[in-house]
Amino acid sequence: MRGTWRIAFIELQATLRKSFESRNYKVTGRLKNYRTIREKLIRSNLRLSKIRDIIGCRIVIPNSLEIQDSVVDEILALHSNGKFRVIDRRVLPNHGYRAVHIELRQDGLISEVQVRTQLQDLWATTSEAFGELAGRGFRYGQGLQLEQFSASAKLLIQRISTGLDESSQKIGMVGYNLSLPASIKVAEVEQQLFKINSLISETDWSL
Repeated sequence: MRGTWRIAFIELQATLRKSFESRNYKVTGRLKNYRTIREKLIRSNLRLSKIRDIIGCRIVIPNSLEIQDSVVDEILALHSNGKFRVIDRRVLPNHGYRAVHIELRQDGLISEVQVRTQLQDLWATTSEAFGELAGRGFRYGQGLQLEQFSASAKLLIQRISTGLDESSQKIGMVGYNLSLPASIKVAEVEQQLFKINSLISETDWSL
């Protein structure tokens, strides 16, 4: 089975790179490893055949909702012979996470393509780093795991959690057009997320 997944993954990633890397859009991908597949099966009670993102690719684009919509349309055109489902998490985020996901179904396999703006991607990678610190369940709405931290570290972690929530809400309000106010909003959120990243990486969490 994993051999079949790998072939489908290589083909999907190659198609996306051919279509989008010439525009300097960042295209990455991965196959879920056995540990994360097992965690997802336990967390969601899904059957293996129903997991949507064992084969996953991601495209990171400039901060433009118009470009994001256009890229989604292009991916659907590339997949015109198969079934698909578009999940727009820009308006209804998943625990703060915003992006557009496309589920592609063909030959009995499900692949997922994430289309993120640079700002959405910055938030997602910051949240992932925080999840490694405060417990992976944070990313799935399962709360923070703080038992091993000191009182001062717990306060800082709560502050980071609040900052991630606030920045996600701001991302939801930014139109990403070329007007000055939108550019200022993008810069504000970027600065907030850069500060959170610094706190995560530079704090001595053993204290």
